[in-house]
Amino acid sequence: MLRPAHAGTDPQGRYSLKAVAAIPIPKAEHFLLWKEVALNMCSEAKTRFNLTEPECRTVISNRADNCASKLSNVSPAVISSTSDSKYVGRKYLYCATPFFFCKGVEVMSEQELRAKC
Repeated sequence: MLRPAHAGTDPQGRYSLKAVAAIPIPKAEHFLLWKEVALNMCSEAKTRFNLTEPECRTVISNRADNCASKLSNVSPAVISSTSDSKYVGRKYLYCATPFFFCKGVEVMSEQELRAKC
C-alpha cells in the first residue's frame, strides 16, 4: 500500500527524507525529494520571497536541474545517512530556492536590499 505523498516523500512512497538511514535513497531520487521540499516552501512565497506561489514554483523548477547537476559531483551515489541528506539538502535548497525579490529583482544580500529597494 502506498503512503500519501508529502514533502520529503516520493510520489510512489518508496523513499523518505526522514527514513534515509533505514532506506537509502539514490542520488537522483534524493534531489527530487529536496525539489519537492523547495516547491512546498512556495506556499509562503509572498512573505518569504515576495513572489506569488506560481512565480516561486517557476523559479525553483527552472533552477532544479542545474542545481542537481552541480551537486551531483559532490554527492554520494546513494544517500544513506541523515547527516549526508541534510548536508546535500541544504546546498540544494540554497541553490534552488529564490532569494527575496524587490521590484522584480532578486536580491541576495542585505546590502543589495538597501540599494535596490
